[in-house]
Amino acid sequence: MATRTIFAKVKQRAPKGPRKKRTRPEPRQHTITDLDRARDRVEAAERRVDSDRTTRAHSRAGLERAQRELHVIESDLRAKGLLR
Repeated sequence: MATRTIFAKVKQRAPKGPRKKRTRPEPRQHTITDLDRARDRVEAAERRVDSDRTTRAHSRAGLERAQRELHVIESDLRAKGLLR
């Protein structure tokens, strides 16, 4: 009876190069289309909150997030002079 030796395969990783600093992404360039979509999201979130008969606070989180995003887009477009 011969003994068998079982070797586990070792996965070799590719050598890593020098680590680079993470560059920040460019700020989002909002358009009028983004504004329309954000308004639609706010309206949809308001409908969801209105139809939710419970008093759970987290059900309003989507509405608050949508309103905040709408405000950011409106501010950005006002700063560019695309919105009054």
